[in-house]
Amino acid sequence: MDFISPFSPESVNWIFNLMALFLFIHVVTRISWFKTYRAGILNIWMLTVFFIALLWMMRASLDSGLNIHLSGAMLMALMFGWRLGVLGMSLVCVLISLWGNSLTSNLGISFLVYAYFSISFCYLIFMIVEASLPRNVYVYLFISSFFGAAINLIMTCTVSLFVLGWQNILPWSVLFNDYMPFYSLMSFAEAFMTCGLVTILIVYRPEWVYTFRDERYLNGK
Repeated sequence: MDFISPFSPESVNWIFNLMALFLFIHVVTRISWFKTYRAGILNIWMLTVFFIALLWMMRASLDSGLNIHLSGAMLMALMFGWRLGVLGMSLVCVLISLWGNSLTSNLGISFLVYAYFSISFCYLIFMIVEASLPRNVYVYLFISSFFGAAINLIMTCTVSLFVLGWQNILPWSVLFNDYMPFYSLMSFAEAFMTCGLVTILIVYRPEWVYTFRDERYLNGK
């Protein structure tokens, strides 16, 4: 869901944009760019950014004027970790704004919800699963990847609906009665897509998945 209506008062946008800029700089300055370049994953990272941006373009518009689409945040988080994941989803938000599918003035709140919050929540799920469940490839795929992607889509949608309701862009009843059921259904599509792609990657290109290690999930199992 994109923020397609301007926020009021205008100072709200400035506050969100300044918060987003501060967090964006915080993330970018803590990425080890030399190690990332040496690892040879920047090309894969950029291709993933464009893939998710195209995924966001495949949207369904509802009568109220808002649109719904898949997220891809869990895929980004599992493949590249928290820092590159946040940066990648930030670029997705920028591309969507440049393509005219979201207001540029709302880029700050888009970053906060769809990049910073979404990737942080994804990584939190991954860390909780790592700490509390056996380190097994099936746990990684079906709990972190499958159910994690579904839960993250619902949580991110809920946060965005609260933002829209707080701004009185649509009535609360419309947001939660008309939109939440769609995202509850779409969470399964998000889960199947993420789990399927991660499964293919760890079979053929496990080095592309930052959070997956053979010695952690496969050796001795």
